Amino acid sequence: MVDDYISLLERIKDNLRSEGSGRVSRLEIPSPDIVWVGNRTIIRNFRQIADVIGRDPQRMAVFMGKELATSANLDQEFRLILLGRKDRESIERVIQRYFKEYVICPVCGSPDTKLVKERKVTFLVCEACGARSPVREVK
Repeated sequence: MVDDYISLLERIKDNLRSEGSGRVSRLEIPSPDIVWVGNRTIIRNFRQIADVIGRDPQRMAVFMGKELATSANLDQEFRLILLGRKDRESIERVIQRYFKEYVICPVCGSPDTKLVKERKVTFLVCEACGARSPVREVK
């Protein structure tokens, strides 16, 4: 009887692990469309990336500039222009870091979140489980 109970618990844990890891995969982040023009790196589909993850392109651009230690500006078409030649891997790594830190709920792993600023603290509020987690401010 105890063995059946333990085996059922293990089966439930395995199912929960596989469901939890599959939740994030339903949100597919587009690969950055990068071109290098002289001493500048341009991400042509930056607006599309920000729209898919549901975040403000301007805030995301500030984060990208800080993490890549360079000047980051948006043009009229919301393309991100970075000063200097940045390689694709580092740009993708920074986008994934932003996604993990400012989009994914640390409690349930759901990408259905929004950023809410209360007083001087910004919270990541999950619409799936209701968790409120403070995130660091990007200045």
